[in-house]
Amino acid sequence: MSRKRIYLDYASTTPLDPRALKAMLPYFREKFGNPSSIHSEGAAAKKALDAARKTVARILQARPDEIIFTSGGTEANNLAIFGAVKVLEEKAVPISKMRFITTVIEHSSVLECFRELERRGAKVDYVPVKDNGIVNPKTIGALLRPETVLVSVGYANNEIGTIQPIREISRIIRAHNFKFRRSDSVSEVGIPTEASGLFKLSNFQTCFHSDGSQAPLYLDCNPTRLGVDLLTFDGHKMYGPKGVGVLYAKRGTLLAAVLVGGGQERGLRSTTENLPGIIGFARAFEIAVEMREKESARLQKLQDYFYSSVLDLPEHTEYARAGRAENIRIKKRFIINGSLTNRLPNNINISLHGINTEMLVLKLDAAGIACSTKSSCLRDESGSYVVRALGGGESRALSTLRFTFGRETTKKHIDALLKRLTRIVSESV
Repeated sequence: MSRKRIYLDYASTTPLDPRALKAMLPYFREKFGNPSSIHSEGAAAKKALDAARKTVARILQARPDEIIFTSGGTEANNLAIFGAVKVLEEKAVPISKMRFITTVIEHSSVLECFRELERRGAKVDYVPVKDNGIVNPKTIGALLRPETVLVSVGYANNEIGTIQPIREISRIIRAHNFKFRRSDSVSEVGIPTEASGLFKLSNFQTCFHSDGSQAPLYLDCNPTRLGVDLLTFDGHKMYGPKGVGVLYAKRGTLLAAVLVGGGQERGLRSTTENLPGIIGFARAFEIAVEMREKESARLQKLQDYFYSSVLDLPEHTEYARAGRAENIRIKKRFIINGSLTNRLPNNINISLHGINTEMLVLKLDAAGIACSTKSSCLRDESGSYVVRALGGGESRALSTLRFTFGRETTKKHIDALLKRLTRIVSESV
C-alpha cells in the first residue's frame, strides 16, 4: 500500500500477511503435489494438508474432521445451508415442509441462499433487529418449530460491526431441541417415523449456523463456547489469502455435499484442495489469535478517538462504556449506525444526512483515502439494506459511510481522514 494512500476498508478485504505468504510460497512450486495422489509428492502434500487442518482445529479447540476447507466464506455459507437441506431431501423430507430462521441484516451470501430456498417452496422467517442492530434472541425462540431445519445468525455484521448474542441464541435452540428430542410424537408437518422406513423426529434437530467471517481478528471463535453447529470463516478477512475459507461442522451435524466429484473433504467438498491457500489460511488464523487482544485494544482507542473528534462528542467514551447510547444523532447531520457497545473495535459506520456518500467515497478516494458506503458485495444495490433495517428513513440508508481500521491504521491516519472528510463535507453542504 502506498504511503500516500490510507486504506480504511479492512472489512472488505485485508492484505496478505507476509508471514502467511512465506508459509505459502513452497507449495506453489517446490511442494506442489496433489494431496489425493499416493506417490511421494502427493504424500508430502497430504501431510501438509493434515497439519493445516490440525492447526485450525487446535485454534478452534475442535476435531480435525470438523474442519472443511472451501473456496471462501460464500461457499462455506452455501454448504452449511444447502447441505442441511439436501441431507433431509435425501431422507424424503419435502422442502415445502422445512422452515428456516435468519435475520434481515445477514451477508448476501446467506440471504440469497434463503431466497433460493423460498423459491423452492421452503418457509423462511426473517427476524428484524432492534434499532441498535442487535437481534432479540427471544424473537428467534418464538419462531422455532419442530420443523425448523436451521437458524443462521451472523456473529458480527460486516457493515455496521454489531456483535450478535450468539451464546444466548444457542441456549434457546438447545432448549428447543431438548424439548422435541424427548417427544415421542411425530412432527406436525408429517415427517414419518422410522417405522415407516423414513426419517424419525428424534433425528430432526434444528442446526445453528453462524457466519463468523468478520470475527477472528477480534472475537473468541471457539464453536463449543458459542454453541454453534456450523461456523463460517473466510481467509481474506483475516490477512490470509483470497479463495480459501473454512466451514466448521460439529461432529454429528447432518450435511450432504452440494459440490460432488472426487470426494475430498469428507466427501462434502469435492475438488483438489487449494493447498497454498489452506497453508496461508492456517498461518493467518494463528497470527490473528496471537494478536487479537492487543490489536483489539489498540483499535478500540482509535475508534473512540474518531467518534470524539469527528462527531464532537467529548463524552462518547463514557457513553459507550455505560451503554447509555446506541444510535446517536449528532448536530442533525451525523448518525452512528449500530450499537456503540456490542461492536467490533475497528468498525465505524455513520450516515450523513443530505449528502451523496457514493460521491463522497469517490472524493475521498481522490484525496487518497479508501473507504466504502456498504458491503463490497452489493455494488448494484441502492443504499444499505443493513442500515435500512435500523429504521430512520430511506435517506439514512442512502447516505452511509463505512470506515474499517486494520493493523496499519494509526492515529495519524485518523487525523488525515478527519481533515479531508471535514473539508469535503463542508464543500458538499
